[in-house]
Amino acid sequence: MRDFQECLNIVSHKARSDLHSLEKLFDISEVMISERVRGDLSRILDSVASADPEEYYFVEIYNEELKAKCIGVFEGGNLLRVALGGTDSNVDVSPEDFCRRISDPEIALFKVVPPLLQWKQDMVFGLEPIDSQHEEILRKWNELMRELLRGEGKEAVILKELVNEFFKHFAYEEGLMRRYKYPKAKQHFKDHEDFRNLLNQLISRADEVGVIDVLREDIGFVYSYLAYMNRADRELATFLKKNIP
Repeated sequence: MRDFQECLNIVSHKARSDLHSLEKLFDISEVMISERVRGDLSRILDSVASADPEEYYFVEIYNEELKAKCIGVFEGGNLLRVALGGTDSNVDVSPEDFCRRISDPEIALFKVVPPLLQWKQDMVFGLEPIDSQHEEILRKWNELMRELLRGEGKEAVILKELVNEFFKHFAYEEGLMRRYKYPKAKQHFKDHEDFRNLLNQLISRADEVGVIDVLREDIGFVYSYLAYMNRADRELATFLKKNIP
């Protein structure tokens, strides 16, 4: 009875989402399986309730008999969003019917491995404001990922703010390279232009299909930039520290 009521509380939650949208969000989130049980929803929810309030989890309940799935997104023990639907678009299932069979389905708990990029000491080059600009880019990326998990509808605005942080940073570096005659400036400028083109395409595409779909297509851009930052920007910072009076 407890599992039925807890299931009903989840699938009837007011913050309802489209199942397909949450499946796409799951796709772009880096997750690790924390627990997998059959029918013991209370055990899964107890694990979520004791989680750190800044951790994010997906709870996925799959009922093979009904060909239906429920996905819940949790921030600590707080349920943020939920979706219930048939895995086949022709299947329609009610919350009550789904939860009456809660003893049957496989239930999995996935912890979101923070897509949240951690600012680490080895990212510090010892040159301001370049270090602060890099840190702000990562902070804005983390804000975007949290927004996607929370589903408050601000992701398009935050993506544009993230892109603006990139552009401001590129312009600042380019000014320093001109001023101090950086010998590798030509390649660095070209790399910036390539990133600018990619970021402009992301914004344009996001306006057409939405932020989640854009990141599904090319989430690797941020990791490519981190690798670039650690190589090319580190070289630039080393040069500037030797040449700025």
